[in-house]
Amino acid sequence: MIEPTNGPSYDFCRIDMHAHYLPPSVKAASVPGQGHMLSSPMPSWSVEEAIKFMDRHHIHSQVLSLPVSTPDANVRDMNTYSASLVAKHPDRFGFFASLPLPDIARSVEEIGYSFDELHADGIVFSSNYGDTYLGNPVFDPVYAELDRRKAVVFVHPDTPVGFESTALGRPGPLIEFPMNTARTAVDMLFAGVFRRYPNIRFILAHAGGVLPTLAERIASLGSLPWVPNPLGLKHDEMLASLSGLFYDTAIAGTAASLWPVVEIAGPDQIVFGTDYPPASEPVIGQNIEAVAAFKGLTDQQRDAIGSNTAKLFPRLASAAR
Repeated sequence: MIEPTNGPSYDFCRIDMHAHYLPPSVKAASVPGQGHMLSSPMPSWSVEEAIKFMDRHHIHSQVLSLPVSTPDANVRDMNTYSASLVAKHPDRFGFFASLPLPDIARSVEEIGYSFDELHADGIVFSSNYGDTYLGNPVFDPVYAELDRRKAVVFVHPDTPVGFESTALGRPGPLIEFPMNTARTAVDMLFAGVFRRYPNIRFILAHAGGVLPTLAERIASLGSLPWVPNPLGLKHDEMLASLSGLFYDTAIAGTAASLWPVVEIAGPDQIVFGTDYPPASEPVIGQNIEAVAAFKGLTDQQRDAIGSNTAKLFPRLASAAR
């Protein structure tokens, strides 16, 4: 039984699909390839603290993820640990399985194991694996398997190549993450990933970063002859592909972030996320209040954010009723 301790209750907060965790064997600063994602912003994490956080904010359950961007990570142990948490707390947790990308053969194997044996709720990708972004054809066998399974795939940003030069001494989550989310989504768009694998339900972290704001620009300029466009994608198809993605509210609940999502994708493609715990509880609380106050949605549409999230995670939706 959830006993919230503070804050108003909102229907859109029932399932939090953007929440991170740390297995006992992993220290934040040692997560391979993710020093800028987890080492400084990621505080300590425990099951007990995560549940207390959810109760304080009237959140019923979280879908946990730990994106990694190297095949050296022991993702089998990470995924098995995640599944054990779900087994102990089936009403409170789900999880996105991590993959040992860019090792394609092992990743396809891990997809099968994660869904068939561990009953994962989806898969988490990093925006890039070194200088390889998600539109690269090397990922096609992975996409084909995920498309066959009609999987939910959460795309989480990582730091771009040349980060030390572009970040100007500031941490990745400040500016580079929302830029890199757009970068990889545009790479996927022009590579035809969304066209060729229509059964994958992609969720972009942080309302897609800067992507929704740039969507019309990308579609308008992208079909001009001086922009490489080997598939000959037209303006309307580009916008249709971007409108079919899901966009979470983590650190993106204000009008500045949500208006572009509503314009490009509509309210049915918005899902709820917090980015707990890296975002910090005060920021998360402010963000939840910003979503509640956003004037671009009717009360019914705002409440439907919870329904949008629930449709992607039917097991947790059943438990949250």
